[in-house]
Amino acid sequence: MKKIISMITVIGLAGGLLAGCGANTDDQAAASPKQAAPAKKVTLSLLQSKVEISDQVKQMTADYTKENPNVVIETQLSADLDTLLKTRFASGEEPDIFFAKSYSGVKDWKDRLLDLSNEPWMSQILPFAEAGMTVDGKKYGFPSAIEGYGFVYNKDLFAKAGIEKVPATLTELKQINEKLKAAGIASFSEGYKETWVIGRHLFNLPFAYMSDPQGNVDKINAGTMKIKDMPTLNSFFEVLDMTIQYGKGAESVGISYDNQVANFASGKSAMMQQGVWAIDPILKINPDIKLGMFAIPFTDNEKDTKLPVGVPAYYVINKNSKNVDEAKNFLIWLHKNGQKYLVDSMHMIPAFKDMKASEALGPLAKDMTAYVDKNQTIPFAHLLWPSGMDKQFAKPLQAYVGGQFPKDQVLAEVQKMWDSTIKK
Repeated sequence: MKKIISMITVIGLAGGLLAGCGANTDDQAAASPKQAAPAKKVTLSLLQSKVEISDQVKQMTADYTKENPNVVIETQLSADLDTLLKTRFASGEEPDIFFAKSYSGVKDWKDRLLDLSNEPWMSQILPFAEAGMTVDGKKYGFPSAIEGYGFVYNKDLFAKAGIEKVPATLTELKQINEKLKAAGIASFSEGYKETWVIGRHLFNLPFAYMSDPQGNVDKINAGTMKIKDMPTLNSFFEVLDMTIQYGKGAESVGISYDNQVANFASGKSAMMQQGVWAIDPILKINPDIKLGMFAIPFTDNEKDTKLPVGVPAYYVINKNSKNVDEAKNFLIWLHKNGQKYLVDSMHMIPAFKDMKASEALGPLAKDMTAYVDKNQTIPFAHLLWPSGMDKQFAKPLQAYVGGQFPKDQVLAEVQKMWDSTIKK
């Protein structure tokens, strides 16, 4: 792999060496090369989410420092990046490079972002990955990855229950749950303690399954439509109810992501709502598990069933950074070495044309790619919501799972939260 051009500029010879005899001592002294100027020490601050790949990110930045000894990158990964970013910018400790969520995140931060439209790696980005980081024709981001999610399932447990094909309709989803129950197998052990599992990914589905997700959100923002009027919500509650009924019931609100993965990987549940990022923790627990992933159906028309796929976040550069050039150099280096770090190490599915997903990424990536190839995808519509909505939405949804809120109260609370945020 190519190394990035060093920031150290070697100062050339002050004059050509004199050839032949008779050069005097002064001439020789004048012809001696000057010493290279010491490189300026630079510290870059990098903030991002995806705490599950903390070790890999830290190894990547350490390798950058090995190749560029004058640069140290201080990394911080957080599961609550929105709050951390607001705190850091408010305190004056602004990061040089950070993650911005697609669409709403980039729009929220655009006044602080450096325009990256002319960076050398921009032409290699897959076309569909550009929209989430483009505002008013300017491109602000370096796509971290392509991700997709659905129901991850255990093939051996499905076979044990006599299930021969994954469900592609709501009716079929109900049928496989009954088959698993009859075989004495729990369908789910959902991690609804995590706001992003229920408030972001699951609640994304009714918005993403709308025929015009952006137009739908625009109407809600304008007050010309209420969230409760979305026809896709009926299917959402049917799916949510199934995960409760055929899972851990009200106890689901106390189950963490780690518990959810552990229960699935150890064969205590046949399915879980998760995505391609879950492959490593699953295989660490059970390297022999046979698994796959299918799209969560919302209708009884098989053709309607699609997988949510998108770019969750982009690396962006703070335009007020004192080290803008070095931050840009880091992204150039990351692109050149993306196959090693983003794909092979972090097991990301690349959003660049000159990086290739490999078989090593596993069966979940393979199943996601099959939906992408057949154009059976829906967007990450939650990225169109006002910032921070996913965490707020999780509260009434968790109350529903716990039996404290009925459906109507959930939707009333969700609408109130949305309206309150829009008015600010």
